[in-house]
Amino acid sequence: MRPGQITPTELETAILERIAKEHPTLASLLGQLHVLSREFTGAGCYTTFAAIQPTPDLPDGYLSTDALVIVSGVSNSLGAVLACEAGCPKCLEIYTYGDELWDGDSDGFTIE
Repeated sequence: MRPGQITPTELETAILERIAKEHPTLASLLGQLHVLSREFTGAGCYTTFAAIQPTPDLPDGYLSTDALVIVSGVSNSLGAVLACEAGCPKCLEIYTYGDELWDGDSDGFTIE
């Protein structure tokens, strides 16, 4: 990831595309997303998105996937959830399971 990167990373994009497979109303919004901030917590990451043209079909609440994100150094994999509000994606949370730590490195990730 480049410092100051305002577009979703390869990992974020892959996760969002997987969520969109299960929640198709999200798919049309993915190309419009711009990142406002990213916060790495040690156990995951919060990526906050700028407001975009909303779609009334996108429900308020949380969209998730049952897919597991496999990254090097995290034995229990990662999960993810997307918070949506007023027809827009607001924040993607990527998290570890259990008490594992993750440094944000996603080189060579896979989604199963």
